[in-house]
Amino acid sequence: MMTPAPLRSVKDARMEFKTTEELKNLLTQAAALNGLDLTAFVMNAATERAVSVIKEHSVLKLSAEAQGKFQALLDNPPPPTESLKAIMRLPDFPVLEK
Repeated sequence: MMTPAPLRSVKDARMEFKTTEELKNLLTQAAALNGLDLTAFVMNAATERAVSVIKEHSVLKLSAEAQGKFQALLDNPPPPTESLKAIMRLPDFPVLEK
């Protein structure tokens, strides 16, 4: 997962977007209340949300019952199907050495 860059890193990419005057004023007021300029406020909020979304999509959450079934399959996997065997014969299929 990508972590936010340090605040003093070189910033070589640019982002621009349009918004309403009302939203810009709202964000500017919130930024000022936090002692930040508008760019820093928006980037901090966007970065926090991006990290949160990526984390949410990176974690598999299972119920206790599903965890048990998953563990049982890991402990005693079913034999490979013909389709899986065909995929495993593909030249670019990664083979893990034991």
